[in-house]
Amino acid sequence: MALESTLPVVSTSDDGFDDQLAACVAHFEEAENSSREARALSERDRDYYDNDQWTAEELAILRKRKQPALTINYVRRKVEFLRGFERRVRSDPKAFPRNPDDERGAEAATDALRFVGDQNAFNQVRSDVYENMLIEGTGGVDVVVEQTRNDEAKIVLRHVPWYQLFWDPHSARKDFSDAKYKGIVIWMDSRDAQEKWPDAVEAIENTMSSVSVSDTYDDKPQRMIWCDSRRKRVRIVQIHYQWGSEWMVATFTRGGFLEAPTVSPYLDKDGMSTSSLHLRSAFIDRENNRYGEVRSMISLQDEINKRRSKALHLLSVRQTYGNGQAITDTQKAKQELAKPDGHVEINAGSQFGTDFGVIPTGDMAQGQIALMQQATAEMQASGPNNALAGKNTETQSGRAIQAQQQGGAVELEPGVDDLRQWSRDVYEAVWMRVKQFWTAEKWVRVTDDERNIKWVGLNKRVTLEDKLATVPPDIAAQYAQQIGLQPNDPRLQEVVAVENDVSGLDVDIIVEEGPDISTLQSEQFEMLSNLAQAGIPIPPKAIVQASSIRNKDQILDEMEKGQQLPPEVQKQMQEMQQQLQALQQQTAEQAAQLADRSQEFELKRAELELKNKEIESRSMIAISNARNKGQAPSQLDDAKTISDIGKTDAEAEQTRVETALMLGEAFMPQPPAAGDSGVVTAAGY
Repeated sequence: MALESTLPVVSTSDDGFDDQLAACVAHFEEAENSSREARALSERDRDYYDNDQWTAEELAILRKRKQPALTINYVRRKVEFLRGFERRVRSDPKAFPRNPDDERGAEAATDALRFVGDQNAFNQVRSDVYENMLIEGTGGVDVVVEQTRNDEAKIVLRHVPWYQLFWDPHSARKDFSDAKYKGIVIWMDSRDAQEKWPDAVEAIENTMSSVSVSDTYDDKPQRMIWCDSRRKRVRIVQIHYQWGSEWMVATFTRGGFLEAPTVSPYLDKDGMSTSSLHLRSAFIDRENNRYGEVRSMISLQDEINKRRSKALHLLSVRQTYGNGQAITDTQKAKQELAKPDGHVEINAGSQFGTDFGVIPTGDMAQGQIALMQQATAEMQASGPNNALAGKNTETQSGRAIQAQQQGGAVELEPGVDDLRQWSRDVYEAVWMRVKQFWTAEKWVRVTDDERNIKWVGLNKRVTLEDKLATVPPDIAAQYAQQIGLQPNDPRLQEVVAVENDVSGLDVDIIVEEGPDISTLQSEQFEMLSNLAQAGIPIPPKAIVQASSIRNKDQILDEMEKGQQLPPEVQKQMQEMQQQLQALQQQTAEQAAQLADRSQEFELKRAELELKNKEIESRSMIAISNARNKGQAPSQLDDAKTISDIGKTDAEAEQTRVETALMLGEAFMPQPPAAGDSGVVTAAGY
């Protein structure tokens, strides 16, 4: 609930809040006095980031020495790297259901959270808060609800700068969950304040007549008083504090309440009132002082600046010694020694090295330079180092650079994790605002995909007519007949269900991000690229999909369009495919016929071998019988035997020829059927 929000004006005429006014003033004064030194250091850290790294006393001494005040701002480099790093690890929130029935509702919750984030440019708000965490140590946002001109509840995420925040000095947690109070301090023109709070004119005038010695919560530019009589500006405090079991909100000045204390209108997940301020700190010391990443760089930054300035000064000036006999005008001699072509006159009779000489200071300059180089190396090794930035030139391997980046990112993980937890807390507060204030039907536009913009309805009222439209027509007609529905029946407009009802939806919100520059996506892209280079056929679309190039969806669309062939070419390819299938079927049939004829050939060959064996056996038996009788075989028997052998050979040759013919026919093209056109060919004719 920021001071600039459209809050209702509450009369402060009731004297029942005097005790709470005293408590609010005491809280603010306690926060101011307890954090004075810590805030002064945080302001100094901001000055170092803004290149203001020399105090007025130091500059006066350097001017007296005529020594240059050099500033080599490593602090800004480190902070800018971390800010850019935060932008690279941004991610959108995602809501997960707590039971299976809420899966669809969780998707709607995710869309609602992203809609609110986009509407408020939350990425920029988060970056501003992270900058405060890095430099001053604490940042925050106010999650409020404002009424629009259309009487709609608009959820607003407003960044609150560090110099406008104050908090309970006894709080020791980074998320301020143990703080009893926290608030915002701003300055306004008294006229604007009186117009905004017309019933509190007396309180504002009382404040204008008061004087303060505060310089911590001063106006920007600096004002060391509670009010500026010249500009007629007044300091206004809004405080969020616990009063019993409730969180209260009040706006006041030193002279009284501008808005009377009231219970915070915002609820937490347990249904209790809560503060709309969500703060986060980077570091906390044992005294509960909060500071940022810059604090650890101050001493090294001072050493670099001062040693560089001192070394340059030693190299630019010379120290001499002498007596009055050698040099009459010492000031003139110093001026000549400071010139590149200066000339020093020595009185007659004087001896250089005895009556006059130059003291060597080169060793002192070299010592300053060596110490400066050591401090520079320490500065570069701390925080975001060269390995994390990928600037280490000693290693050329891309894989080695990624390994160094992963190692350097470990040091940044705590800070990034703090920011991630803060983001989740803010999104949870946004979701509670959605459940509490988005009670009517509301449509949000989802623009994750530029090509497919979709709308998601929250608390969508489903009428009986809408419900019947989602079922098959025959079932809808049967149901209408059962209950006696007629066209334009008023019962068709009755609400029978509510889709994406956010009031009773509980979800777990996750913000997925991390400081690992070598993300899983980049590793997958590298592996796919290596496989493609090794000759493995990786589809180009898979490589583009795994990459992190910009507008890769459009590139994939163009690739898909490029792969589409003209209709006539697609028709020809389809006909060729059909012909190929027919040819494959014909080849299979011929192979089957060949297998059958091969079996027939094997049977005939077996029969032929059997006949040969039978003839040989009969011939041998006949010859053996003749010899046993003591008679030589007659010429007739020999002729008969030879005739049987010839017959068997002829049968074998016939079988071989038939088999060859069968094998040849299997591979010859079949003649066309009757009535088909074509040339009929036959082997040998």
